This record gives sequence, structure tokens and C-alpha cells, in this order.
Amino acid sequence: MIKIKKIIPTALLLTGISSAALADNWNVGASASYATIDGTASDTQIDNRTNTVVAQTRGATSGDAEFPFGSIFVEYAKTMNKDLDLIIGLDYVPFKAEIDSKSFSDTSLEAGTTGTGTRRAKLELENYATLYLQPTYKISGGTAVYGKVGYIHGDVKISGSNAATSSTIDAKDTLNGYVFGLGVQHNINKNVFVRLEGNFTAHDDVTATDSKGTKFTADSEMYAGKLSIGYSF
Repeated sequence: MIKIKKIIPTALLLTGISSAALADNWNVGASASYATIDGTASDTQIDNRTNTVVAQTRGATSGDAEFPFGSIFVEYAKTMNKDLDLIIGLDYVPFKAEIDSKSFSDTSLEAGTTGTGTRRAKLELENYATLYLQPTYKISGGTAVYGKVGYIHGDVKISGSNAATSSTIDAKDTLNGYVFGLGVQHNINKNVFVRLEGNFTAHDDVTATDSKGTKFTADSEMYAGKLSIGYSF
């Protein structure tokens, strides 16, 4: 009986230590990203006098845009075992980010007109949020590697004017898609960590219509490098 009484407190102590080591955590932090968007866009001009599509539909054009943006995140880290954490997180861009601003020459395709002029357009992103799952495998010395898969949702604002067609545009659309990423995490101490990751995001189509009825359609893919610092508790 004396031996049992001595063993029980020791077992409880070891259990407590094990539970603490495998405890689940909440993480909060901030990130800085630099992204490149590779997009393809096309538009179809409408003849307002006949309300029909102009015979000459504009072909697709492609282009890249590079821009920085910041975000904040909150995560719940579920400890599966001593080597593996399963993280569920939400990353949110709390302010508007200008993706691109372009200016180029354009020509009206409306019948009976020969208008030429400059088209200006600006594309802005806001309320951009990513819900993700992040399996994290611990290597050694406070370093871990992880993969990421998630779903993104945001709002896109397209604004501009076209002197060739005397039209303006001020439209919004939603931007959805899927993100995939790989990264490495290093714990500076028991609470603070840093991460470096690369992400690929495939967006769905974005559509908008200007004041003259020209319909724009664009699809895009985004590649981003991301540096994060977080606090675990």
C-alpha cells in the first residue's frame, strides 16, 4: 500500500507534464506578403443603338501585377501527437489593397464611330479572408514544416474610364478561390514563432460592366511569399 501511495503522485505528476507538453494552443499574429497576379482578361463591347454585341469581340489579353499587402491571423492548434499539430486558421486583410492600375490606348468598336482614346482602370481588393487547414510536422530544435490548403473570399472593386467610348466603370464583384501552400516555422521561445511560406491561389472569374454596356471578364492566379510572426498561448 505504501508503494502504491508513492507511485500515484508520481504518475499524476508525469501525466500533468505530458498533458502540458501536448496541450492545444491558440495562435495570433500578423503577416506581410508580396504577391504576383497572373491574369487574363477579355471584354465584349455593346452597340447601344442596336443593343447588340459588336461583331468584333475583343480578344483576350494577359498581364502581371505585383503588389504587397499585410494581414492578421488567428488559429487553433490541435496537438495530435508529439510530432504533429493540426491547425485551423483564419487570415484576414484588414484594409484595401491596390492590385493594379493601368492606362493604355483603346478604340471604339461601336458601329458608325471612329473614337480613339485612353482607357484607365484600377483594380482594388478588400475584405480578403482565407479559411485554412495547416498540418504542421515538428522536426527538431523548435523548427517545423507545414502544408496549407484553404478557401478564400474577397471583394474586388474595378474603377476607371475609357475616352474612346466615353464610358466609365465603377463595379464590384466577389473573388473566390482555393489556396495551397508550403512553409517552415521556427519557435523563438515557448510563445513567439516566425514563419516563411509560399502560396499559390487559383481565383474564379471576375465580371464587371461599364456605363456603355461593355462586359469585362477576367480570371487570375496569384503567387505570394509570406513572412509571419505570431504569439501562441
